[in-house]
Amino acid sequence: MITIEIHSRDLRRARTHSLIQLGSLINKADLLETFGIILGKDLQKDPKMKEPVAALYKGLLVLNEMANSSEVNLSIWAVQGLEALHDSKHKK
Repeated sequence: MITIEIHSRDLRRARTHSLIQLGSLINKADLLETFGIILGKDLQKDPKMKEPVAALYKGLLVLNEMANSSEVNLSIWAVQGLEALHDSKHKK
């Protein structure tokens, strides 16, 4: 039983770490500024954040649609994304 609990806790930690990294990517892509999302606000409880969060969510849904279309080559996006990440590191 202890092994299962430790395994579960490790999986939760790994998932949380991945979600934090994804949030950092959203921030790095300047989407928080674009959508007017203020860090430190409770995005679920603050009424001022309702529309910006909904707009970002819709944008992510559109991105998912695009990424799943036959018109998009994710390998090309990956190369371009790596270049953009490299460029952003060297602009600091």
